Amino acid sequence: MIRRYFIKRLSSVNKDRYIIVLVFLIGCVVRLLPELFAYPYPIGYDVVNYYIPITTNYANHWPQISSEFPFYVSILHAVHVSTGLNAYTVVVGFAIGIFGFFTVSIFLIARKMLKVDIKFALFITTFVIFQVAVLRTTWDLHRDVLAISIMLCVFILIRDGRREGWDWKFVFLLLFMCALIVTTARIVGSVFVISLMIYSAIRKTRVVILCAIIASSLFAIELYISQNISGIKTFGTLGVNNPQVDLSSYNPKNLTYLFIVVDGLLIPTGIVGFKRLANGTLLKIPLLVSAIASFSWIVLPFDASLLADRWIILLGVFLSIFSAYGLCELVFKVKIRSVYQIHNFSCYAARPFSIILISIILGIFVLMGITYEIAPNASPYTLWYGLGQSYVGSFVPSSMQFSSVHASDTKELITAIAWINKNTPQNSVIIGEKHWRGFMELYLKDHRTFHFSEDITSLGNQIVRLEPNVPLYFIHYSGDLSKSPNVYSNGLFSVGRIN
Repeated sequence: MIRRYFIKRLSSVNKDRYIIVLVFLIGCVVRLLPELFAYPYPIGYDVVNYYIPITTNYANHWPQISSEFPFYVSILHAVHVSTGLNAYTVVVGFAIGIFGFFTVSIFLIARKMLKVDIKFALFITTFVIFQVAVLRTTWDLHRDVLAISIMLCVFILIRDGRREGWDWKFVFLLLFMCALIVTTARIVGSVFVISLMIYSAIRKTRVVILCAIIASSLFAIELYISQNISGIKTFGTLGVNNPQVDLSSYNPKNLTYLFIVVDGLLIPTGIVGFKRLANGTLLKIPLLVSAIASFSWIVLPFDASLLADRWIILLGVFLSIFSAYGLCELVFKVKIRSVYQIHNFSCYAARPFSIILISIILGIFVLMGITYEIAPNASPYTLWYGLGQSYVGSFVPSSMQFSSVHASDTKELITAIAWINKNTPQNSVIIGEKHWRGFMELYLKDHRTFHFSEDITSLGNQIVRLEPNVPLYFIHYSGDLSKSPNVYSNGLFSVGRIN
């Protein structure tokens, strides 16, 4: 009943329903493309270090899961258990389906809130899904994509409710979706709660106020649980689940480069779209909130807990919608004319020129997006997005063909782990980079344990001092200097014996 009601509300025009199916399939294909190029290995830092290990060993990770908004990973685990599919298939399958849902939500935003026709809605949708901010988010922040998609649908429902009236089915659906958002992703949940609170203060609509109260209450409960249910976050035998971002890279210079690379191209037409969009308050609020949070580093330049890098990327997602709308407004609403001098006669061809211009712009962004999805992890192949990789590399990979190692290097890492399984004692301790902890949990066998640290030498000395008889090995890139003699090397990764 709810599903039929939801479709009725969001697809009031019958012909849109077929377009929505097409849009969903387009989104799925776009998200499937980088997976096909990386197959059979996963892409995405959190995919290999969080989603797949937790989906595989859910019970072992419960202390961590319960303190980190467990809804999404719990669904992944439930599907993994009930279907018998391996964790990789479940995680990737959900990522593809969710991106299809996200693509539909952008299309509906364009149709319902931006009030453009189907052709322009398809243009806006295509423009958005190939932006680096969107592709970076779907690379490994899968639950963020899900939460953003639901949030955009909630915005549409609130707008339709104000126009068409409220009833109990509508309110129940709205509250249910609000609950899903705030229990799925922390950052998206926070911007959603703030947006609802501001909007309810502006509009003073009872249903919106109720949504704001429910969403903020549930979000507060989630935050309380995440801070108090587990005093120490564990990751099986892998130690503390450190964040992806190297703290030394979190500084004003790198964050400025990140803002330029992710959001720079979108700002000019984004400003136009923001100014020209009438009655778009509900969509403008999260844009402004994420923009303010993106510059939190100005107040506290080196405080990584503010997550300015994540806010900059989230800003790019919202900004891309306004940028696409602003581009349409500039090209089609403002009379841009091409002039051809033919025997001193000026011939104006506004519409053909507009179509050619907007097609070229869209084509450039699509080419950049596809290149970002499939190119090797090297700056020259990723055009604009590859600029400044030495500054933004810890926030945004130069290509989606990367997990915690290049997709092309994954086989060699797994081969090195397989050698460890066959040629080291079962109680061995392996030390190495924190970025490989997911691979180690998935492939290391027979009671071997993996430990990591920012200072590998100190960690090795500490283990030798505390457990002098334990077999201790060090896995590292072959080019890295190591005092330990190598007992194995496949050219890319080497294993050294420490004790």
